[in-house]
Amino acid sequence: MDYRLATEADIPELADMRWAFRAESGEVPREDPNAFRARYVAFVRAGLASRDWVYWVAADADGLVAHMAVGVVHGVPRPARASDQWGYLTDCYTRPAYRNAGVGSALLARVRAWAEARDLELLLVWPSEASADFYARAGFAPPAGIAILPLRGYDATPAA
Repeated sequence: MDYRLATEADIPELADMRWAFRAESGEVPREDPNAFRARYVAFVRAGLASRDWVYWVAADADGLVAHMAVGVVHGVPRPARASDQWGYLTDCYTRPAYRNAGVGSALLARVRAWAEARDLELLLVWPSEASADFYARAGFAPPAGIAILPLRGYDATPAA
């Protein structure tokens, strides 16, 4: 298995995997697959170019088998630190045929090493009920001292 940072050449396959991931979780699409693909490709291309998003992938001879995205959030500078940033870990998906074989854990270990080398303060993830144990085994703990103000439901239609 090859674990590496994604390149622009991976973006179309990442788009297909994102569609599969969300369909598998039971989401009902509200847009045409081609429209979604174009929107996703534009988002990831811009994120990779700006370095505000980093995608880690696991690939074998047949293509991508897993991926994880980290959105780098830049905090307000503090006088005691030269680097004020943290990572939002999301879009984590492993193709069903590769699950429970250590691929996700190995990929997450590389994401963690990358985050530590980049001096991120923390990685934050919103695990699903099904993935909560996976993240707990990797050292993720429930947040302490964080308050959330929900502004809309996850499935709400965005305002026009």
